[in-house]
Amino acid sequence: MGNNEGIVDIVGGQSGLDSIVYRETSDLLADAKAIIDSGRDIAYQSVNFAMVATYWNLGKRIVIEEQKGEKRAKYGTRLMEQLSVLLTETYGKGYSVRSLRQFRQFYLNFSDKEKWNTRAPFLTWSHFRALLRVNNPKARDWYLREAQSQGWAVRTLERNISTQYYERLLMS
Repeated sequence: MGNNEGIVDIVGGQSGLDSIVYRETSDLLADAKAIIDSGRDIAYQSVNFAMVATYWNLGKRIVIEEQKGEKRAKYGTRLMEQLSVLLTETYGKGYSVRSLRQFRQFYLNFSDKEKWNTRAPFLTWSHFRALLRVNNPKARDWYLREAQSQGWAVRTLERNISTQYYERLLMS
């Protein structure tokens, strides 16, 4: 057994059989576990990215429909309520009025697709939901960058937001 025991490299930007580059060792079980774990990680990241992208695009579509070319949406329309009923009938849970409002807010707060697109593979929808509670755009961007670069779990992000970590750093 050498230094490369059980090492599996994920090659960014590739898909299919080439997405996992494997270095063989003398321990079959360890190698098999490394391959399976890496495959699961890739699947999880892919599903997570697709879910976040779906919610961003739903939010964008809702904003387009609400505003209909105007600078601001008209009040009094029951768009969210009606859409929630129809989507829930088709897809089940997950499309409540509250969720649709979060998707809308997600798009409005992260309308720069490139910004969230570079962070989304590393952050979950729960991360973005926590970020939606941050009103200050500069603070929200800072928390977004730090959560991604430092690998913050959702609980860590929520704790840092609730203790106003960004604001305390500015004061020091």
